[in-house]
Amino acid sequence: MTYTPLGESVELYRTTELSLSQIAARAGVSEGELASELRANGVALRSEDQDAATTTRY
Repeated sequence: MTYTPLGESVELYRTTELSLSQIAARAGVSEGELASELRANGVALRSEDQDAATTTRY
């Protein structure tokens, strides 16, 4: 199995207590991109990560 930064990040989110922002920074992707990938893989965001993933900056 080949791991991509996002695929590896999904696994980290599932198996560790690291936050969405910590894992996104580690992978070099935005929180929104990681949140989308998590949802696409059937992973629900933790309640503490909901706000980080839905915040929109103008």
